[in-house]
Amino acid sequence: MLFVRFTDVPKDAFPNYERLPYEEALLLSTQVHQEAQQANERFASEFRIFDDIDQLVYKGTFQFGDPTYLNLYLQLKERIPRIRIRKEDATKKILLLENLERLTPESYKTMTTSVIQQHPDATHVSRLRRGQRRLVYGVSGVSLLLLGALSVVQLVQPDPPSGVQTATSDWRPLYEAALTGETEPLMQRLEKQKSLSNEQQQFLITQYVEKQDYDQAVAVTDDPIDVETIIMQSKPFATDRQETLQAFHAVHPTDEGAFDLAILKKDYKRAVSIPDVEMTTARKEEKTRAYIGLKDVTKAQESVQLVQNEELKQQVATLVQLDEEIQALEDQKRQLSEKTDKKELEKLNESLEAKQRHASSLL
Repeated sequence: MLFVRFTDVPKDAFPNYERLPYEEALLLSTQVHQEAQQANERFASEFRIFDDIDQLVYKGTFQFGDPTYLNLYLQLKERIPRIRIRKEDATKKILLLENLERLTPESYKTMTTSVIQQHPDATHVSRLRRGQRRLVYGVSGVSLLLLGALSVVQLVQPDPPSGVQTATSDWRPLYEAALTGETEPLMQRLEKQKSLSNEQQQFLITQYVEKQDYDQAVAVTDDPIDVETIIMQSKPFATDRQETLQAFHAVHPTDEGAFDLAILKKDYKRAVSIPDVEMTTARKEEKTRAYIGLKDVTKAQESVQLVQNEELKQQVATLVQLDEEIQALEDQKRQLSEKTDKKELEKLNESLEAKQRHASSLL
């Protein structure tokens, strides 16, 4: 988990000096940046990035209104690789970039000057219920664990503060061994800990699921939804996600698991019919795709309002246009049928079938 704190943004509504989750900071700063561009304003604000144990990992300045970078992510992606650090600390830079890559929605990575979101949707920031769950999803457990546990040197210019503490020497070999695939010693050490960081929780859950020890996986956070979400979004399960989720869901069924399984199986009718699903950003996008797959124009239009995925918005717009064209062709077809104009009817049927194929192929 990453947090960002901006200072001196000259906007009354902007939460200056507040420690914001990275995704929320990205959303809000992009909105202010775009408003400044539209108003032909320019102003700078210093920002700092912290990890989930409140250690500084990066600091910099963002120029609001400057067209050089369209959002904070694009600036970080270009500038962080240029930072000069000691050779032995190169891993920390790689891990910070990996974390930013995982936390940043695709629409921000591909943003262009033609895509100016005048009113970014605040619902894009995932605010999970059930105690504001902060477990980190969707990246290699060991790599992300190292970002928090082995923050030896922070990516801060000029040199890191002399008071930055290194991880204790007896932990370091365990992390290094885990990176080479020897995870058992680290697991044993973590199992003895009274409290775990979010990244450590994810690491343990991933290991237990890979061993098919589902009860132990759930015991890490006492919430099967955490386990289910990690299965859906983590890289280690990319090749056998459906089989892994199905096996876990058979032992610990949840509405979220049922929804995600239906999505993986492309059973869209089943997916959209499941009530009380905890809607993360990823699930909102999948639900929109389900409505596109069902060609439910009205529901797709409603659902896409809750996401900030430009590709999905375009797909829904295309679906709406195709639906209107199909309806118009069907009206013409009925009129021609009454006149028994066979040639024109054949042409209409071909055109109608082409539109229907296009609508079916949107996903």
